Amino acid sequence: FSEDDLGPSAHDIHQARRRLGERIATAIAATCCGVWAGGLIALGACAAPLVFELTPYPHSGNAMTAVFARFDSIAVGLAVVVLGCEAARTLLAWRSGQLLAARFRRYLAILAALGAVFSATRLTPAIQSLYSRGARRGFGEAGRQFEALHAQSEMVGKATVVIAVVLIFLHIF
Repeated sequence: FSEDDLGPSAHDIHQARRRLGERIATAIAATCCGVWAGGLIALGACAAPLVFELTPYPHSGNAMTAVFARFDSIAVGLAVVVLGCEAARTLLAWRSGQLLAARFRRYLAILAALGAVFSATRLTPAIQSLYSRGARRGFGEAGRQFEALHAQSEMVGKATVVIAVVLIFLHIF
């Protein structure tokens, strides 16, 4: 025997690199999901109620629509990174077979990304537009439209938080 005989084979080195790549993609995706869910909770459950309670109309709405528009950009960026990590993990596990949990994780990541894009391109701009025209929740037709859009935005945000938490667990376990 020589020292080379005791070293790792080319297959072993390839497998170690694949596992390292998968761990890196997993860590990045789980971190992005945590930032995404945490941001939604911080804004929706913490900041927004306080801003509307402590800041007078119309400044409260102007502030929060600007904040949510900025966060939408962050959320879309996080979604792109999560989808990239999913693509990397799929390619790294290509020959080893795909577990049902991995497929489910990919579909959830796609669903969450679609929610982020829908919020950024449809919901937030529509809410901003109504608010800039003076719409207030519960007052007139514009207020009813505003309320409907706000409820839809809350639903998408809450669903995204749940999906992101599930994704974290699926990435780790």
